[in-house]
Amino acid sequence: MVTPPGDDDVVEILGADRPMISDHWHGLPRRTRLTLTAATCTILLGGLLAYVATHRPPPPPPDPVAATSISITDVEVPVGYSPDFGITLSASASTRVAFGRTAEGYGNLVLHVTPGAGAVLGPGHTRVLYARAVVCTCHVRHPARGTPLLFVTLRNARGEGRVQVVPTAVQFDLIDRAVRHACGGTV
Repeated sequence: MVTPPGDDDVVEILGADRPMISDHWHGLPRRTRLTLTAATCTILLGGLLAYVATHRPPPPPPDPVAATSISITDVEVPVGYSPDFGITLSASASTRVAFGRTAEGYGNLVLHVTPGAGAVLGPGHTRVLYARAVVCTCHVRHPARGTPLLFVTLRNARGEGRVQVVPTAVQFDLIDRAVRHACGGTV
């Protein structure tokens, strides 16, 4: 037969006499507690820095003008009094850029550049551009040295910009000679 517990019976709760974590912590030597605290802080700080480094947004691409180089590589001097002549250009970029519109810098020339608007230049690649220059008038003074021959609009993820293509002194003289030939020496 089972007897009900009385007032003088003691109920024991198992595990009640085990030491708490704080008792263990305070029971450790001071040097061990400092070492564990420093190691925990170092691990947490390293994890935080790793998280920030991996979740940082990529830097924006450079300005399209700063990332692109366009230069004249050849000027074809026409034989006789031809109203047009060819100009070869070289374009390279450090980031992906797309060509936009082009504009002439000289009032007496019209330039037809291929490839045209929408062509893409990849990073680290060089692209050859061909321009057909047509002398449209012989009554406009030829511009001074250092005047840009061509303005090329470029776009990338950062924005839009215009690159000026300025011929060297030798190239300027060749263009001047081609214009004079086309105009029959009247310029």
